Amino acid sequence: MIKELRAENCAALSVVLYWFVRVAVEQAGGSNEMGRILRHIQRYALACVAMLAVGCGSPDSESGAGALAPVAPESLQVIYSDGRFGYIDPRGQVRIEPKFDVAYIFRDGLAPVKVGEQWGYIDAAGNYVIEPQYRQVTPFKKGFARVHVGDKQIYLRKDGSQVGTMAVDFGYHFSEGLAFVAVDGLYGAIDTTGSVVIEPQYEQGYFFAHGVAMIKNDGKYGYIDKDGRMVVPPVYQEADNFWGSRAKVKVDGVWGFIDTTGAMVIEPRYADAWSFIENRARVKIDGRWGFIDLQGNLVIPNRYERAENFSEGFARVFNRRKWGFVDKSGNEVVPLEYNEVKPFSEGLAPVQDGIRWGYVDTLGTMVILPRFVQAESFHNGLAKVSLKGSQAYIDHAGKIVWSEKPITP
Repeated sequence: MIKELRAENCAALSVVLYWFVRVAVEQAGGSNEMGRILRHIQRYALACVAMLAVGCGSPDSESGAGALAPVAPESLQVIYSDGRFGYIDPRGQVRIEPKFDVAYIFRDGLAPVKVGEQWGYIDAAGNYVIEPQYRQVTPFKKGFARVHVGDKQIYLRKDGSQVGTMAVDFGYHFSEGLAFVAVDGLYGAIDTTGSVVIEPQYEQGYFFAHGVAMIKNDGKYGYIDKDGRMVVPPVYQEADNFWGSRAKVKVDGVWGFIDTTGAMVIEPRYADAWSFIENRARVKIDGRWGFIDLQGNLVIPNRYERAENFSEGFARVFNRRKWGFVDKSGNEVVPLEYNEVKPFSEGLAPVQDGIRWGYVDTLGTMVILPRFVQAESFHNGLAKVSLKGSQAYIDHAGKIVWSEKPITP
């Protein structure tokens, strides 16, 4: 009990120390001298957090590991060791021993794995729910996956049973209860029972969103509803699916945006454009990128050589060979001073400073110092990194929780 209390108190002290300084930074602001001083203090605080984490230990490490509690399937991460793939939990404990030739992350409770030349699906305990028997598969999404049987595709439920009896040339995943499938070169849609609800008749069909889906006929793009009724005739030379309540369409060489009724709500005037993500769309004018809102207002001026979509409220932007981040108002919350950056996830973003990667928080503070050869965005509490010739996973404090090979300090 005393050991458990000591570990819990250390963890609590670490968290309080970090957040106390972070709040002070936010209140002081990032542009004045006090803000800069507090940022230096925060770096020292983070170092203290790391030392406390190492020194405190945990009940499991001091008293011996007991039976592992169940974990959510989606929290498991793929590892690679001795030529095989397995899975660890967020604490770095091996939950499924490396034994697969290929393995992907869990989605919808199951993970696709390959043994020899055949694919199947496992649960979080590593048990086969669907035995390896297919030459190609997709992850499950909303209860359904596609697998190859010969040169055709069929849809499966999570218990391994087939959806309907139809085998198709190609299919997309289900969206809003329907999936576009290709039969003899034409696209129609089936429902989750496998019944055809929109007869194959289009050159292409994509995904449903907000009740409508993009289709292609005679080389032009339009949109239909879930009953197959034409909402927007195929008149556009280029277009995209609906993301939110807007879809981008190209008219006379420039891009605009329509709503789900087909009304042009943002007039075509952009040399290039991307779909709305987090209610912002990046658009290009005179060779520079900026961002607009759903009404077409320019909320971030066209001043960047490159720009990427928003993630967790922040977008990557690039000028003069350096990357940084802006918020949705256009504030450069992470200065453009990094060779490369990756999207924010779980409040942190990988950034390349020189030749090494570290992680910044949403204030732009380097909270995990650059020491990695490669680094990925966080996913369910862990981020995949590479250092000293080994693949590894780190937690939010930068502590290595699992590594392919032993890593010496």
